Amino acid sequence: MLSDEVQAYRQWVLSCHVDGCTIEEGDGDAVVLRSDVASGAVSFYDIDGSTVVELRLESTHDDTTLFYLHFEFGDEERAQRLFTEMLDVLAKRIGSEVQHVLLCCSCGMTTTFFANKLNELAAEHDLKFDFCAKPIEEAKRSGTTYIAVLLAPQVGHQLREVREALPGVIVLELPASLFGTYDANGVLELLMHALKKARHTARSDLRFARDYDRTKSVLGVSYVYRSDEPTLSYAVLDRGEELLCGTLVRNAFDVQTVLEDLFSTLRLSGYTPKSFDAIGIALPGDVDNGAVVERDEDGTRRVEMSTQLSEKWGVPVFVDNNATAAAAGCYVSQSEWDTVVFHAQPIGVADCDQGYVIDAKPHTGHGGFGGNMRYLAEQLELMPDLEAAAWRYDGMRKLVAYYLSANICTIAPDALFVWCDFLPDMQELREELESIVPADVIPELVGVADYDGLTLMGEISLCLQRLVK
Repeated sequence: MLSDEVQAYRQWVLSCHVDGCTIEEGDGDAVVLRSDVASGAVSFYDIDGSTVVELRLESTHDDTTLFYLHFEFGDEERAQRLFTEMLDVLAKRIGSEVQHVLLCCSCGMTTTFFANKLNELAAEHDLKFDFCAKPIEEAKRSGTTYIAVLLAPQVGHQLREVREALPGVIVLELPASLFGTYDANGVLELLMHALKKARHTARSDLRFARDYDRTKSVLGVSYVYRSDEPTLSYAVLDRGEELLCGTLVRNAFDVQTVLEDLFSTLRLSGYTPKSFDAIGIALPGDVDNGAVVERDEDGTRRVEMSTQLSEKWGVPVFVDNNATAAAAGCYVSQSEWDTVVFHAQPIGVADCDQGYVIDAKPHTGHGGFGGNMRYLAEQLELMPDLEAAAWRYDGMRKLVAYYLSANICTIAPDALFVWCDFLPDMQELREELESIVPADVIPELVGVADYDGLTLMGEISLCLQRLVK
């Protein structure tokens, strides 16, 4: 028998909605989720008088676990947030964009069989490609809806003409050695190489790795403190698809202990450290080339965490500062700006952390000290009581504006991303900045709500970038 609080949570789950998915009552107290690409359940168990909630989401294609988490029900708001995270994974899975590729010959008949064979191969490797066959004249008229157009050898003489008709679309002539033998593997390899080359030319290594490295499996981890509790968020990216994500809250403050707890959880879904090509960990504090730098009145100490964990687990482990990873996440989440600053300002804290991507490259500075603003905060004389000001809306707005004005006067970024629950209105922050610097030099201001999500996205992209170098 579920308590009134748990029953209310269950009803809330039933009231949620995701396009392309049904959420309805299952056996007993369970709630089941069904879609064409994934299915899942919310289950409730009574263990020693407490209710344990299990969230599970699996791919309908191969039964791969996409999301798994169990927790003791206590805080309804936290329980709702965790279910919402699972829904986000489901929505991304449902909305995964398929890339359409067109095969062309003179009439479309000889390429139809080949297109079907390529579709079978793409499905076998879980690649989001859809191949179809059409006559070349039709391709010239409607080919802009395709990411690539592949010409059979018999129409290869029209390569220049098709490229002129379809600007921005990759147009390739298939070698007779591939087309004549229906070598689907060879054509898929040729296509992937062309896509990587095109995107590598147009974008930085970070975006290139994020979008087109479909061969790697990476675990991203974000480790932060919330209310003095270590909170660890994680996501598994396998061949370009997010398969699993979740959050752990532990009493232990030792990073390695919490990570071991994470692997205990992941083993339930079949993952061990060696399941991954790389593991990326984003941590608070100063990080210099994978080493955590600890500073106090007794001096500076380096903990070679990246090296230690790589040796322990037998896979490459990369360690970065949280704000640096979040800045990388801000960068790869858009394609307009190449120089961005991420600013994290917790409520009630006068100092802050910043992360930078400058000219499409992450920047941590000498000794990994870039973005460490606490020493600057100690020198600020903006108001009589700096710490008290950090608890007031007007004080926080002024404080953040002064920090950001320093970025504007030095880095002059294309965009400033701001995570601060006190400052949801970027227009008011802009007005505060206008009292410090000229209005025309203030870049785009972007409010950030999902710090963990950006950090994980950025850390995974940093891992992929390092793996492809």
